[in-house]
Amino acid sequence: MKLPQREINKKLLLAQQILSDEPGVVYESEHDFQCFIYKDNAVTLVFYPHRSSASNYHIRVRDQGSKDKIRASELMKMLDDGAGYNCTFSHKIK
Repeated sequence: MKLPQREINKKLLLAQQILSDEPGVVYESEHDFQCFIYKDNAVTLVFYPHRSSASNYHIRVRDQGSKDKIRASELMKMLDDGAGYNCTFSHKIK
């Protein structure tokens, strides 16, 4: 079972809301293996479906070659906080 498109759309709106005060933009990705992307001058975050070990699907966020790694990490934490620590926008902590 994959993440249904309606769930992806809900998560896209949530990400847009959480990052609304940031200078970048959240938009749908054209790639099948990605849900959506956040991009500004120094940060690019990719949101993609991820299956947990319990076979549940959620959206994971990763940095994709951002120039400002600290800010990218702060944005990923902001997404996690804004979603309520419920695995909606989980990310690997480095």
